[in-house]
Amino acid sequence: MYDFGLTLKSYRTAKQLTQTDLAKKVNISVSMISRYEKNEVYPPFEILRSLSVALSVSLDELCGTKARGTVSLYGLTEDQETVVKTLIDEFRNHNSAFKKETTPKQLELLGKIVVEFSK
Repeated sequence: MYDFGLTLKSYRTAKQLTQTDLAKKVNISVSMISRYEKNEVYPPFEILRSLSVALSVSLDELCGTKARGTVSLYGLTEDQETVVKTLIDEFRNHNSAFKKETTPKQLELLGKIVVEFSK
């Protein structure tokens, strides 16, 4: 049986957030976070969405539907988002072609990542 409260708490603590921290990020009361974690009430969709963004997890993961390897772009600049999306596409293309070596395009993208982290 799925336990939303336990899942919420585990994602919150993994991010080293207190209930107060998460409540502020989602713009709800601390008591509501507590009630969600105790399974006394379940959040409406808009709050679920806000929780997933604040915790950088998909709605599927938060709701126990299916764990997926999602990448959150929350908090990134537009340039950083572009680099990450392009890098993901490059690795998908690389993997689908079964190549074993890093392509020049992948090396260029890795360089862009270094530049973005150096800013």
